[in-house]
Amino acid sequence: MTLNVWNTQGPVEARMRHLVRKLPTIAPDVVLLQEVRRSDAIDQAAALAAVMDATLVFDVVDPESAGGAVGNAILSRLPVRAHESAALPSPPGDPRRILCASIETPSGKVAIGTTHLSWELDAAIKRERQAVAADRFMRDFPSDLPRVWGGDFNCAPDAEVVRFLTGRCSLEGQATYWRDAFARRHPHADGWTWCRRNPFVGRHIEPDRRIDFIFAGIPHQAQGLEGGAGTVVDARVTLDEPDENGVFSSDHFAVVVDVQL
Repeated sequence: MTLNVWNTQGPVEARMRHLVRKLPTIAPDVVLLQEVRRSDAIDQAAALAAVMDATLVFDVVDPESAGGAVGNAILSRLPVRAHESAALPSPPGDPRRILCASIETPSGKVAIGTTHLSWELDAAIKRERQAVAADRFMRDFPSDLPRVWGGDFNCAPDAEVVRFLTGRCSLEGQATYWRDAFARRHPHADGWTWCRRNPFVGRHIEPDRRIDFIFAGIPHQAQGLEGGAGTVVDARVTLDEPDENGVFSSDHFAVVVDVQL
């Protein structure tokens, strides 16, 4: 599952209560978090790891944030054997990073990554540079099994970033291929994760968009057949309903996928 937690914006206590209640019903093996706050006052990553009984890996992206460190996190109910992170090309004052963990499964080790690209609507060039660097980092990270990564990419499926990652164009002289997990199962569905039905989004005038993704890779072309390693078995948007008081868990909806290893 991937979710941008929206740090401590909005009614954070009510949002976290809703998220802590809902997460066990989704029961993911691994959760990718972006914009998660860790401070003496509130530790969102630890609270979610506790309810999952999961191992927590955290990478600080913005140590200067006024409310405490904000970053990316991976929560895993399976053993974490190693982890690494790296800086992505970032404009001044807006650091961006990628975090990857090697997770032990009954089938072998799988590399799982999370990232969060620049958010501004006119930041397409920044996101493209970040996507090229993130792709290289994920492809170089050791993995016995098809790598899986995702996060908040802050752009829609028709953006060059997603076209590049799904093999439909090149960027900076580079080419790659990952399966867009949601599109694999629902090629004609909107799958909005940034949606004005959510009041935390409603103040914005931009159209509803699918900007949160999970990508699945294949070890090599011979294993790229449907039903083999890297097959996306299911994909869905979740955390898209509020609690009894109309409070959503974040300004983003989450994406959950099942990938065959």
